[in-house]
Amino acid sequence: MKKTITLFTCCLVLLSGVSAGAATKNPAPVNKYRYAQKQASYYTKSTSKYYRTIWHNSRKAWNKSKAFKWSTTKNKKSRSYATTVSRTTGVWTNATGMAYNGKGFDSRGNQTGAGMYLNRAILKKYQYNKKQRTNVAIHEMGHALGLSHNNAGSVSVMNPANRRYALRSCDIKGAKKVYSTPAATRATLASAAKPMLTVDHIHDYSNNIYGVEQLKHDAGTIVEGTITQSVAHHTAPQNYYTTQTIKVSDRFKGTKHQTMTFTQGGTPQMAVANSEVLHPGEDVVVMLAKHPSGQYYVINDGQGMFIDTHTSNGNELFEHVSDHGIYTEDMLH
Repeated sequence: MKKTITLFTCCLVLLSGVSAGAATKNPAPVNKYRYAQKQASYYTKSTSKYYRTIWHNSRKAWNKSKAFKWSTTKNKKSRSYATTVSRTTGVWTNATGMAYNGKGFDSRGNQTGAGMYLNRAILKKYQYNKKQRTNVAIHEMGHALGLSHNNAGSVSVMNPANRRYALRSCDIKGAKKVYSTPAATRATLASAAKPMLTVDHIHDYSNNIYGVEQLKHDAGTIVEGTITQSVAHHTAPQNYYTTQTIKVSDRFKGTKHQTMTFTQGGTPQMAVANSEVLHPGEDVVVMLAKHPSGQYYVINDGQGMFIDTHTSNGNELFEHVSDHGIYTEDMLH
C-alpha cells in the first residue's frame, strides 16, 4: 500500500515561555502548502463562546496584517475549519494544537482545505490565559495558510517554543512570501499535493518522547498486514485478550515472520469487551512487544494498534484505536 502523507511532529517548550529578545528580521519559513489566493474561508466547529472568541481574535490578527484574509462560512462541509479537542493520550499527549494541511486540493495542487485545532485539555492543564491561547490559534492558522516553524529563539508567533508572542513582522513577511507568486505559475505544487499533519507539543522531543514517537521507540516489532483470524477469550483471568493472527505485508522493525499471532495487551488491565476491535480482513499496523514465553502482544495496553479505515485524496489513512487520531504508514515507522 502506497502512503503519501508526511508527519512533521513539531515540538513546543511552552511551560516556561520564551525570553524576550530583539525583533526577528528573517521571514518565517514557508511550507509546501497554500490556497490559490491569499484568502480562505473556514467553518468554526467550536461550540463554546470562549473558543469561538479565540478563533475570532486569531482571524482578526491575520486580517489586520493584510498578508492573508480569513473569513468564516456557515457551510458545515467546508474543507477548512477551526475546532478544539480535549485529549491527553496518543498523538495528543501534551499537544497544545495541530494543523492539518491539504484536506483538499484543486487541479493545480493548491490546497482547498486545512484543519486547525486547539487542545483544551493541555491548554487548561498548563494554565494558558486567553491571550496565550489566542497566540496558539494564530500559530495554527499560520501553519494552515502555509507557514512552517520559525527558528528556535525567534520573536515570532511561529516560534516552535512560542507561548507569549502574537503575530510579528517576520510572520507577516513569511505569509506574504507564500503568496508572492501567482498560483497559476506554481506547477511544481501539484506534484507535492499530499496532506501534512503538524502537531505542536508542549515538550521538546530532544528531552522527552511523547505520543506515537514513544510507541515507536518502545516497540520491539512493528508490522503491517491483514488480520486472518480473531479469537475472543472469555475465560478471564487466564486470558483477557482477543488473540489476532496477521498476515504480514510490510515489516518496519523487528521480526521477519510471514504470519504472526498476538494478543491485544500485555497486562490484565484490559477486559475482553475492550479488546475485540480487530476482525478478519482488516488492514492494520501493530506495534508489538514479546513476553519471555514468546507470545507477542500490542504494547501499552493496546495503544500500539492502528486500523486502515478509509482513503482521502488517494491516501490510505490509519486510525489509532485508543484516541482515534489519524496516521499513515510513514507516521508509524
